Amino acid sequence: MTVTLITGASTGIGEATALHLARMGHTVYASMRTPDSSGDVLRAAAQEERLDLEVMRLDVDDSTSVASAVGDVMERSGRIDVLVNNAGILKLTSVEEAPLEEAKAVFETNVFGALRMMQAVLPEMREQGSGTIVNMSSVAGRLVSPGHGIYAATKYALEALSEAVAIETRRLGIRVIVIEPGFISTPILDKGGVVEVGDGPYAVHLKRMQSLYRNARGGADPPSAVAEVIADALDDPTRRFRYIAGKDAPPVLNGRARMTDEEWIDMGREMTDEEYFAESGRRFGADGGAGTE
Repeated sequence: MTVTLITGASTGIGEATALHLARMGHTVYASMRTPDSSGDVLRAAAQEERLDLEVMRLDVDDSTSVASAVGDVMERSGRIDVLVNNAGILKLTSVEEAPLEEAKAVFETNVFGALRMMQAVLPEMREQGSGTIVNMSSVAGRLVSPGHGIYAATKYALEALSEAVAIETRRLGIRVIVIEPGFISTPILDKGGVVEVGDGPYAVHLKRMQSLYRNARGGADPPSAVAEVIADALDDPTRRFRYIAGKDAPPVLNGRARMTDEEWIDMGREMTDEEYFAESGRRFGADGGAGTE
C-alpha cells in the first residue's frame, strides 16, 4: 500500500493525479482549500469506482492547516510514502507592474507552500527510511518569458529547493522528483489567457503571451498526461530527477537551449507581432501563437 498526499487536487493536474494514482492502487489523500465545494468529482469517482481516495482540507499557505492535515494522514495510515506538491497559482504581469502583495501571494503558495509541505513530511519520511517528494515545477522553471517573471521566479526557487532536498536526503532513502509541464489544459491555463493587460508600456508582451495561452487551449495536453508522467516517474528504476510533460515542452526547452542568453533576450526587441510569431515558429517549431482571434 502506497500512501500518497496530493496538494491542489481540486481541479486540473492535482485532480487527475489523484484519480490516476488511486486507480493504480495508491491510498490517496487529495487535499484542497475548500473540499466541501471543490471535491465532488473525486468523491463521486471514489464511490463509483471503490477507490481508496479521501478528499481532505489543506491550505498550503497556512502552517496550522498543513500540520493538521499531515497529522491526520499519519494517524489514519501510519505513513506517507509520496507527497505531490501540486498547489500553485499564476499571475501574468510585467515585473514593474506586479502589485507587491500579489507577487508575495504567488511566492507564498508556489514556494513557501511547497516548503511547508516538505518540512512537514520529511521527519516522517526520515523515520520510515523512505519516501518520495514530487514537486510540480514548469518549463517556466527553466526559462523566463515576458509576463512570467514572478511565476517563473517561484518555479526557479522551487527547483533550487528540490535539488537541495534531493542532495540532503539522498543517503536517507528519500527521493525528490521535479515535473516540468508545458502548456496543459487546466484552469491556470484558462486564467492566464483572460487577464486584463490594458495599454501600459509592456502591453505588447503581455498580449502576445495571452495569444499563446488562447492558442494553446485548443491543442494542450489534458491534465491526465501529467498524471501519467508522475506515475511513470514514481516507478522509474533510474530514479531521474527531472521529467518533462506535455508535447510542447520538448521543442520549447530544446529551442531555448540552442539560443544564447542574448538571443533569448533579443526576442523582446521592437518588432511587429507577425515578426515575433514568425521568429517564435522558427525557434520552437510552432506558429508561436499567431492567428489567435
